[in-house]
Amino acid sequence: MSAQKNLIGGILIGSAIGIAAGLLLAPQSGQKLRRRIARGTNDLKDDVVDTVSETIDSVRIQFNDRLNKLAANGKAALNSVTDTK
Repeated sequence: MSAQKNLIGGILIGSAIGIAAGLLLAPQSGQKLRRRIARGTNDLKDDVVDTVSETIDSVRIQFNDRLNKLAANGKAALNSVTDTK
């Protein structure tokens, strides 16, 4: 799980740095630059929302799988106890 956090953090930081460097180094008027910055931040926000949603879905699936396995193990243990009586 920490590897996913590191990857997500690296992607976000790299994206932000790349967008900022590209915008600040491009020779454009202030109005065009502000529009590009706004567009870039909106794109970055969308990427962050998508990444977080995917991560939450992945964690939810893993949690449900583990919960189902625990329930199955508990049911099997209960059945084995009741079968021996």
